[in-house]
Amino acid sequence: MAAKAKRQPVYLTVKKLIDPATGETVAAMVPASAADRSILRERKIRVGQQLRSDLTKPRNDGFHRLVHALGTLVRENIDGYRDCTAHEAIKQLQMNSGHGCDETRTPVPGMGELVSRQPKSIAYDCMDQAEFYQLARNLCRYIAETYWPQCTPEQVERMVDLMPQEETA
Repeated sequence: MAAKAKRQPVYLTVKKLIDPATGETVAAMVPASAADRSILRERKIRVGQQLRSDLTKPRNDGFHRLVHALGTLVRENIDGYRDCTAHEAIKQLQMNSGHGCDETRTPVPGMGELVSRQPKSIAYDCMDQAEFYQLARNLCRYIAETYWPQCTPEQVERMVDLMPQEETA
């Protein structure tokens, strides 16, 4: 069976509007752009339909860059990460630390329990800003504790702030 393609997210903006039925001012979510309006038309979404949604706030681009700078810092300075891209270094840090991972435990008769970690996606639409921020803080703490015990997590964060900016696209 082929994997189901991930659907394009629709970005919405919350605006104050007048409800024509009551004349009251209400908060309403409207498509944020022409592209978002087009996606809704393609999905045959119409006025008055009830929808189910999991809403998240988009992340800050600058903070996303900083996490990739953390990956660059790690691959340039820690053995075992040198052959990684910045993104691969972050994934490996997630696996090694257990932070930002889904964990499954499978009983193996006569041997105990098999623990498997799968790093969660750090893509914009898969991890909200608060969870992403917590992951970055946890990874800095893990780096300080595991690789650079002479540093505090805050010192690791400051090192990332000093990294030159590079494109993450």
